[in-house]
Amino acid sequence: MPRLNRDVLNTATPRDVAMASMTVLDRLQDFRPEIQIMGAATVFLTLADHLGIPAQEAFTVTKNLINGDDGKRAEFRGIDAYMKGELK
Repeated sequence: MPRLNRDVLNTATPRDVAMASMTVLDRLQDFRPEIQIMGAATVFLTLADHLGIPAQEAFTVTKNLINGDDGKRAEFRGIDAYMKGELK
């Protein structure tokens, strides 16, 4: 099992996380919305289990990264715009 470095997890840059998110979204866009959300959830839950981190902890750290002091960070607003324009 790969070793998860919690220091790196807690200091991840919004840019890197947004880029990884865009990569996943790009592949999901070929599926129906019902499959997109379940596919994304499956990847999240399976990856958390594989890396030995509770899913809730990964979710919380990510939610905190998405939301800066004054709302959603620009990198993640870009993902919202991509979804509105590209996802079925």
